[in-house]
Amino acid sequence: MKTSLKVSLIAVMAGALALVLILGASIGSAAAPNPALSDDLVLIGNGSADGVNGTGDVKVLDINSMSVVNTIANSSDGSGLANNHGVLIDGTGRYIWNSNNSLAAGKARLVKYDLATMSPVLSFDAASADVYAFTSGLCGLEWNNNDPSTGKLWGTSMSSATGNGGLYEYDAVTGATGNYVDNTAGADNGSTCGIAWNASGGTAYAAAMTAKKLTAIAWPGSTLGATNVSGVPTNLHMVDTNKANGYAYIAAQTKINIVDTATMTEVATVTPAFTANVHDTKVSHSAGFLYAHSRNGSTSPVAAETGTLLIYDIGGGGAGGTALAPVLIGQMADQGSSTVSCGTQLLAKSTYTAQPSLTLSKTGTTWGTYANYLARVLTVNYSVGNSGSNAALDTTIVGASSGNGVTLVAGASVGTIGAGSSKALALQYNVPVNVGSFMSTTYATAKDLGGTSYSYPGPYPGP
Repeated sequence: MKTSLKVSLIAVMAGALALVLILGASIGSAAAPNPALSDDLVLIGNGSADGVNGTGDVKVLDINSMSVVNTIANSSDGSGLANNHGVLIDGTGRYIWNSNNSLAAGKARLVKYDLATMSPVLSFDAASADVYAFTSGLCGLEWNNNDPSTGKLWGTSMSSATGNGGLYEYDAVTGATGNYVDNTAGADNGSTCGIAWNASGGTAYAAAMTAKKLTAIAWPGSTLGATNVSGVPTNLHMVDTNKANGYAYIAAQTKINIVDTATMTEVATVTPAFTANVHDTKVSHSAGFLYAHSRNGSTSPVAAETGTLLIYDIGGGGAGGTALAPVLIGQMADQGSSTVSCGTQLLAKSTYTAQPSLTLSKTGTTWGTYANYLARVLTVNYSVGNSGSNAALDTTIVGASSGNGVTLVAGASVGTIGAGSSKALALQYNVPVNVGSFMSTTYATAKDLGGTSYSYPGPYPGP
């Protein structure tokens, strides 16, 4: 029904108005186990999207608040391939790569995901030459020579067939496959999972799961040597190296094995105080700490059946830990219900704390139905935009203050608004009889990838 009701709105986020951003409290209440870790975000590939073994997303953990602050929902390309294993960040800090696997879909895929727009921008299938990786088995991801500028990334194959496992090179733009490295020199590759480099990028270290070997490779070719990792009841998984001293930390389910890469000998082991299921290790940005991700299925008192992130002092935390005798300084629940979560990646929180720059513009008004007209319930349509450089996550309309006795029927969830994009929004207002126009200030909240919450134009004062 056509109406002559005129609505004039003061949009809280209107481009013509000065935008006042008030920084809210960070999500979470616990403090970081050491101030040196306060800028660390840990991303965890949260496994399967089958609804039973997990949600197929990537969890974002803020070490400053010791809490899960965001979820990158289904970071696949919409094809259902969301069994996230490997997680890799590019040189700009804007894009992450996932190795997405799915038995049901019959293939594995590499997906490039834009953290600014929260959307996939590129994907391609794994190398069909490796039957197992092509169908379900990509795991670890690393840049060639530990250098994103090469434009080449390596994915590890979990095949245990001779000549089928190992490591495959991919062009990060075209998806074309390049070199293939057999990390155990023609023997059983042992379902390769982890890959890491030394400080110069000239030597790689590959962890073979079922063969239980860490192999040194003169990159990207011949095998330099290998060490059998002792006392491992099941499998090896991901590996990371401390570039400062050359020690490799291998995720070995119930323990963490430490190998001196200078001599390729095992020099120590770390056994958590519970029956762990460690699948990845990452040395912190400061090189003085070690993160270890134990997936669902452990008996952790902190996160039984949900996964646990363990944080160790390995020489930088003042807790007495050393490279060969790590000391546990903190632990936290790291994801929901995934039984196959795997890889982790570290980001610097300060890179992602730019305040989302939101705008709100009115696009139309309508009664919608004759019943709404009689009930005086007016719908106002808006466009909510984000002109900033970072995504606005969990954007929510929390209330409105209006004149002439007008009240907002209910707030609304807008969700994620990527940088440079917008979303449509419809809000309903109760409008008294004989009111022809009204002014309204709309209040919203949003948060950045690091979990910091912002209020627009300030905290909602209430009705």
